[in-house]
Amino acid sequence: MQRLKYGIKNSRIWHLCSIDIEVNKSITLDNWTRYRAEFREIYYLNDIHKFLEVDHFNSIFKFFKSNLRQSNIEDFRKYFKDYLNYKEVKVY
Repeated sequence: MQRLKYGIKNSRIWHLCSIDIEVNKSITLDNWTRYRAEFREIYYLNDIHKFLEVDHFNSIFKFFKSNLRQSNIEDFRKYFKDYLNYKEVKVY
């Protein structure tokens, strides 16, 4: 499996990140929601707390402070950093 090649243990994260959705639409899987705009995607926890923003135009992503499990953060990080070769930007 491709997700295991990149060390992503949670298959729901792979599915959430890779499923094709139209611009200005969203998808919710468990308690994660992904909103898609033209070049940007924003991920929310319980549809309230923004925990991840992905800028596809500049190939960067950044995490925000949230109560997301560290193992899930690492799987999201592996997807965008290792699979898509995006650069992580630290939020201070």
